[in-house]
Amino acid sequence: MKYLSILAGLSFLAFASNTTAKSSVETWQPLSKTALSITGTIKLSPTALVTAGQTFPLRVAADVQSYNSDLGVFPARILTVTRPMNPMLANKNTLCSQPVRWVVVYRTGKDQLGMAVYQDGPQPRGVDSPGLCGTFNYVR
Repeated sequence: MKYLSILAGLSFLAFASNTTAKSSVETWQPLSKTALSITGTIKLSPTALVTAGQTFPLRVAADVQSYNSDLGVFPARILTVTRPMNPMLANKNTLCSQPVRWVVVYRTGKDQLGMAVYQDGPQPRGVDSPGLCGTFNYVR
């Protein structure tokens, strides 16, 4: 059990170190049907999510060790959208029915990323938190 705790801690540190540099922008390709139909390819940094020609300004709210996603429990970065918005994206879709307030990202594998988007409510803890609009999966 102690070994699993150490391993989880190291995984969290690796996640955090991979996503904390302000100049680091990561490009992710859509994997899930929702990502294919709504966002397409995304570019993600701690300060912005760029998708379908739109930029969501972000600020890191928290790095957590346990986020309950639809694919399991993972270390995650919770980002707040500093200017809540809900623009038209790919195929005339939007991320939410109201302006986007929270974006949560988590690594589901070495080259896989999960993303959950929320429109309101308190800082999310998992997919069962209020305001969930959708979940998206990406690959590099």
